[in-house]
Amino acid sequence: MSLPYKLLVLTGLWWPIGLLAQVTFNGTGNLPIPPGAPAQTVGVTQSPCTVSGIGVIGGCVSIANVQINLQHSFVGDIGILLIGPGGQVLELSTGNGGSGDNYTNTVFTDNTGAFITAGAPPYTGTFRPEGRVTNLNSPYSNAPPLGTFTFANTFNGTNADGDWILYVNDYVSLDIGVITSWSITFNTGGTPPVANAGPDINICAGASAALTATGGGTYEWSTGATTATTTVTPAVTTTYTVTVSSAGCGTDTDEVVVNVIPASVFIIASPNTAICPGGSTTLTAVTTLSNYNWSGGQISPDITVNSPGTYSVTVSNAAGCTASAQIAITLQPAPTVSLSVAAPDVCAGDCLFVYANFTGTAPFALSGNLLLNGVPLPGFTQIFPSNSGSFFLCIPPGSPPGSAVVQATALTDAFCICN
Repeated sequence: MSLPYKLLVLTGLWWPIGLLAQVTFNGTGNLPIPPGAPAQTVGVTQSPCTVSGIGVIGGCVSIANVQINLQHSFVGDIGILLIGPGGQVLELSTGNGGSGDNYTNTVFTDNTGAFITAGAPPYTGTFRPEGRVTNLNSPYSNAPPLGTFTFANTFNGTNADGDWILYVNDYVSLDIGVITSWSITFNTGGTPPVANAGPDINICAGASAALTATGGGTYEWSTGATTATTTVTPAVTTTYTVTVSSAGCGTDTDEVVVNVIPASVFIIASPNTAICPGGSTTLTAVTTLSNYNWSGGQISPDITVNSPGTYSVTVSNAAGCTASAQIAITLQPAPTVSLSVAAPDVCAGDCLFVYANFTGTAPFALSGNLLLNGVPLPGFTQIFPSNSGSFFLCIPPGSPPGSAVVQATALTDAFCICN
């Protein structure tokens, strides 16, 4: 399989250089500094360079470098600046080098470490522009930090097509020189990166996830990782961002969400965790997971139980998250009542004083009948807020005399009903 390659244009010659595409334009050379030298020793020489076919600078289009060859017998007397087609100005080097001579094969680029101020005449090598000023006025200020202005922040967003000017200001008399040659090279190849951090991921609490990005040459995750793949173990749902960079073509970002699924469950008993004889309660598993497996084999979130014991449930989901819980169900004794009357022998119109003593949990609701000589009279219902109490029952007019008995027909306490 053949690999893609880009081309370098150097004075009209296309030259493959791997994955970059560069095109170089040459400025006008052999121009004296200042223009009227040797008779004139102070003044400005401007060398034009016509650029075409590049377009707007930014993304995959950038200034790779500016190379100069300049002879001068006292380079500390000159300022060298680059003027773009739109009038933007970048300081390459001003007032540097003292009484030294010449700039020989001096390359200015944003993509290196040392500033021109760290070099010495004839400055052969690669340097960052001084980048302190963006105007043509001398004396040139040294107040802003070195590199405040760069090729990128001075010229990005502007159209490179048109005339570029190498501006050389010889602002001190006596010494003279010549612009031998200069050139400007643009990066024009490559494809802007398209970051892809992958689909969102669901993981169980405490688990790890491998995040893999594509779309560029270098990667930087919000975690600080600088590889295409990184492993994370978030405690809660977290969004991760990756920035993908392609040399000379800018950057792109994408994000991926790692959803942390809480693996927990608890059981609710309704109405409560105690059941009455013959009664039941409903157990509900409350969880964020989706599959249920009760100790009795049931697979629904709710089950009904009618006997005491310990019940457990294990919940899970397709991602393999699991959690378990259990609950103890006890047997609640049925309430009881003991009824007695002070004087069971009665006549018509008499009222009985009835005593009630209960076992169970208050409050109690008691329903019953009064039997006179074994014959039931109209029933009654009484509410008791505590475990003992008393009430009156009266014999209807016209009833024969006899013996009265009070019997319970239904009893309810806070938990159970006993019929």
